[in-house]
Amino acid sequence: MGLRIAIGLILLVGLLTLHTPQGLDQLAVSQTPALSYDEAQAVYLGNLARRQNGRPPLRWNLQMTEAARWFSWDSVENRPTPYCGHQDTQGKWPSDRVAAFGYKGHSGAENAFCGYVTPGQAIDGWMSDPPHRDNLLNSDSREIGLGYYLRAGGWRGYVTQDFGQDPVYPPVIIENEAISTTASQVNLYIYDRQPGGGFAGMGPAIQMMVSNDACFMGATWEPYVAEKLWTLSASEGWRTVYVKTRDVLSRTSTVSDTIYRGANVPLGELGAAQMSTTQSQVTLYELNGGSLPQVQFSLGWLADDKFETFGKFWGNGERVNDSAAWGGTAYRLYPGDGESFAWVWTTEFIRDIPLVAYFRLKVNANTSSNEVARISVKGGGTDYGPTSLKGTDFSAANRYQEFPLAFTFNTNPDDAFLLFQFWSSGSADVYVDAVSIFTSPQPVSSTLTWNIPGVNYRGQGVWVRYTDGGSRISSITEGRVILPTLAASPTSLVFLVARNGDAPPPCWLTVSRNCGTFNWKVSTNASWLQPQVTGSSIQVKVNQSGLSVGTYHGSLTVSAVGASDVMPVSVPVTLVVVEQLYPLYLPVVVKG
Repeated sequence: MGLRIAIGLILLVGLLTLHTPQGLDQLAVSQTPALSYDEAQAVYLGNLARRQNGRPPLRWNLQMTEAARWFSWDSVENRPTPYCGHQDTQGKWPSDRVAAFGYKGHSGAENAFCGYVTPGQAIDGWMSDPPHRDNLLNSDSREIGLGYYLRAGGWRGYVTQDFGQDPVYPPVIIENEAISTTASQVNLYIYDRQPGGGFAGMGPAIQMMVSNDACFMGATWEPYVAEKLWTLSASEGWRTVYVKTRDVLSRTSTVSDTIYRGANVPLGELGAAQMSTTQSQVTLYELNGGSLPQVQFSLGWLADDKFETFGKFWGNGERVNDSAAWGGTAYRLYPGDGESFAWVWTTEFIRDIPLVAYFRLKVNANTSSNEVARISVKGGGTDYGPTSLKGTDFSAANRYQEFPLAFTFNTNPDDAFLLFQFWSSGSADVYVDAVSIFTSPQPVSSTLTWNIPGVNYRGQGVWVRYTDGGSRISSITEGRVILPTLAASPTSLVFLVARNGDAPPPCWLTVSRNCGTFNWKVSTNASWLQPQVTGSSIQVKVNQSGLSVGTYHGSLTVSAVGASDVMPVSVPVTLVVVEQLYPLYLPVVVKG
């Protein structure tokens, strides 16, 4: 690690990896609006430099920014004399700090300015020095943290820039991470998924949909492209763009970015809402298994016949095209001289948590009462199974069926492998399509919060499966992770009526459902209110019979049917009863 002099300040580069410290995340540093603006500008200007050099932009990340802020603060407030380096006062290094503040991806590269400089000076200085330039232009990075600190009333300051990339997170970036725009159309950069990750990895994106709302209402799938011109929602304010991508096996990932549309950015609102982040859990809504009382979850964990480690170990086998198979192909094990055997394995997966593997198989003949196939799991040296399958265990010939096998991938220093194994052991051809992996079954409720194994939820689509805990299982659906809501427009109604006069014309309410498929109903707490549902609207009439002169208050309540997690909407209604209404005639003005 060498020292460099640039614009009068010492600069250093760190690319170090040690053990992760504990407790730094409890020392998060709050930020002033002015310095938060500096951070955002440094991210944006750095992205402009990357684009000028043929690199994609970086997404501003909350966890890395909190780590960078803390280190900048620590380098000033916990040092008696000016400091210039990358080791903090607890003896830790960049990758330690970033991990301690909750970033789950790969990190370690760090640039620093050992004093306060403007965002423009910081980027110019780093770009003028080869090691810092290499960090800033590294094509492997996808996210960035910026931490500014300036001692109040003094000259001592520090600027820290951290880099990272998380294999499970393919960011979208609006206008190179600019804070604001006055244009209605913006440029999006949409990252593809990264390869790797074992059975928890995802394939390249083949399709995407883009929307200005989190529910993707009205959005349609289109071919994946890295760059796209997009129109923001109208009017001034913070505007978020959502992008959902999916691979050939329908595993999805949803990401977003936010920009201010307008010239007068409220800098006091600049902060975490504009950054990417990670969560340790996700809440799922509208869960309903019908007659199946248990539910299981998966982040698209899957091993299919095209996985890089899938292969025949002995016997007869070949990959075949199959329109009924996930991804369009399967592996056929067929009879010959003895059994045929194939497997697929990984060393990267969730350890020490009970799971269930669903083997998706079919046979070309299902009449035999003898064994035609076996399946087993080996997790860290522990065998689960084998399960023997007879021809008659398949409900029909040439139709895929899933067979569950519970297992745990145990931590074992002498055996780091998780293997799924398949045998063709009879006279039938056995077609191996895929193995999907789910959590152990738990009781269903309409709303459930799932603690993510690995505590790194970043918008991955959540697969949901219902079961009776035995052989009855549902098909896989994608869970709803956005809270369904009801809305009614207008938000209040007022009627004016004569005590003994005719009823006033009816008013109309329009009801909308966001992110949900539930039905709804309307009720009232006032006898003089008469609502009637017509499609997605409510015709509201009043009947003043028997009411004396005065002002009356009631409400209409629109509530979901069979969806307890959807909050009802109340629309206040005011009825003003007068003795008599007088017509008012305005003069006619004719312009010549």
